[in-house]
Amino acid sequence: MKATATTNEKYSFEKRWTLSLKEDGHVQVSTFFLENYHRLKPYDLTYGEAMFVVHLMQHKWGEDAPFPAYKTLAQRMHVSTKSARRWAASLEKKGYLKREMRVGTTNRFHLKGLMDALVSLKKATKPKEQK
Repeated sequence: MKATATTNEKYSFEKRWTLSLKEDGHVQVSTFFLENYHRLKPYDLTYGEAMFVVHLMQHKWGEDAPFPAYKTLAQRMHVSTKSARRWAASLEKKGYLKREMRVGTTNRFHLKGLMDALVSLKKATKPKEQK
């Protein structure tokens, strides 16, 4: 009897991208975020801010706030450290990010404001149940 592919195998990283890219890792990103970051209320996100969030998520492995250096984010985004700091400041001003300044080490980037805004938008755009 021939074995059939499981759901995990069918939708594996290798099937979506390619096996040679798997060794570098990958980042889980919410589809809702990708499709709606420009619709957030009260402030939408720019492309740069959205990519900054994606790069932050590369350093978020659980519930704890990620803490990459601005220099690391800037290098990965191929922008200046000043640009990375501007995006962080803008996200903070919009209420989507809270920077926890730490002495002698990198900042922590708390994304609760962004998550709350995404959940609110999702609830607001959810179709009403029909009676």
